[in-house]
Amino acid sequence: MELFKKAKGIMTKGNFITTGTKAKVSDITIALISGEVSGLPVVDNEKRVVGIITEFDIIRAVKQGKDLKNVTAEDIMTKNPITVNEDTPVSDIINILETKHIIRVPVVDKDGKLVGIVSRRDILKGVTEIEGAPQIWF
Repeated sequence: MELFKKAKGIMTKGNFITTGTKAKVSDITIALISGEVSGLPVVDNEKRVVGIITEFDIIRAVKQGKDLKNVTAEDIMTKNPITVNEDTPVSDIINILETKHIIRVPVVDKDGKLVGIVSRRDILKGVTEIEGAPQIWF
């Protein structure tokens, strides 16, 4: 039960899609649809998180009349996204997701390199995978 109180206990590790800054938004859109996710971390060559690109970022680009085949992730991504580390308490992550109105938060190591993601769904999975779990964090 203690494990599920921190990001490292519930985060998705390695089983997620990322994108680079130079990726075409048209390709990212296909990845979002195919992967059934609503956003991706944008990482540099060293796997440091430099942004997040979400469905809303893409929808805004379309609204602005941008050609998604000629737009890259770095053109429309949210830069300097909120991140947490593996020891961040889940209760803090819940507060971040709620107050910032976001769906996911990247988990990074001390060098800012992506090691996982905690989404609202990961939190729900953590609750349902433990017997009698609804109040495990509070």
